[in-house]
Amino acid sequence: MADDSSSIELVRTYIAAVQRARASGDVDDFEALREFLAPDVVIKVASPWTDQPWHVMHRGADALIARLQAPMNKATSLTTENVTVQQAGDDVYVEQVSTIVDDDGSHVSMVCHIFSVVDGLITGVRGYRNERGIPPG
Repeated sequence: MADDSSSIELVRTYIAAVQRARASGDVDDFEALREFLAPDVVIKVASPWTDQPWHVMHRGADALIARLQAPMNKATSLTTENVTVQQAGDDVYVEQVSTIVDDDGSHVSMVCHIFSVVDGLITGVRGYRNERGIPPG
């Protein structure tokens, strides 16, 4: 079992680094995210628009970082705030309030991420977002 404090700290630090990269848009800030991720990290989502309970959205650190660089993920259009961070075994549960701003206004919803941490790296992320009318993707 992973050490609770180090796995939670890793995930909190990763989330802060993601927010920094999204705010700056700087390539070096996005590249710095690799130190937190296993090269073969798998991102899965469950959502009303997915066809299966845990749809694989991205495979690999390259795909995840490219997704985070998408215009939809810029800090001006997406903000998140951690509400709950807990750990069970190798998994760190993070519940967030997410606000997406688009042409139709602001959409606030709850997002749940379950980060799997093995040997000090994030090996997987499972996420669920309460859509509340937010466009898919």
